[in-house]
Amino acid sequence: MRIAWDRRELLLKVVYYGPPRAGKTTNLEQLQQMIAPEHRSDLISLNTYGDRTLFFDLLQVSLSQVGGLTPRVSVYTVPGQPRYRRVREIVLRGADGVIYVADSSPERLGENVRLWHQMHQQLRAMRQEVPIIIQVNKRDLPNALPTQSILRALDPHGKYQALEAQAKHGVGVKEAFMQILMMILTGEIV
Repeated sequence: MRIAWDRRELLLKVVYYGPPRAGKTTNLEQLQQMIAPEHRSDLISLNTYGDRTLFFDLLQVSLSQVGGLTPRVSVYTVPGQPRYRRVREIVLRGADGVIYVADSSPERLGENVRLWHQMHQQLRAMRQEVPIIIQVNKRDLPNALPTQSILRALDPHGKYQALEAQAKHGVGVKEAFMQILMMILTGEIV
């Protein structure tokens, strides 16, 4: 979190982290639709062939004043593919909060766990302690794993807050975003 005193702005960075196709970009697309145009930028996406995130997606959001400062939030996604590990590390650097998007598909559980541990390794290496919440996405899948099974695999001690979502329908998107902002602004680190 930084303050640009000359502009009276509180500059925040939120990163959506998780496996490929878990719904990170979909979260940003839905946020863009939910936020009035005068309070957000257009969504910037650097995609590969097939609309997979290449480097990151970025959405800028302005919020109501807090303590005389206007929060400006840079919201990023990271690519989930294994070959983009270094890109994930670069985008994660300087984050004020992370929303970990877990995929509810049974076949994605291993990937959820791998990326979860990688994210924690990267944060430790950068000596960053930031608020993290888990968004268990794709709850509408007919074969979705029970939320508790996913959370036991990721967070066996129940340390992190978790929310269910159906990002493609906008369910749980705003709630996760607002929750991580509240945690950042109140200094809540798990």
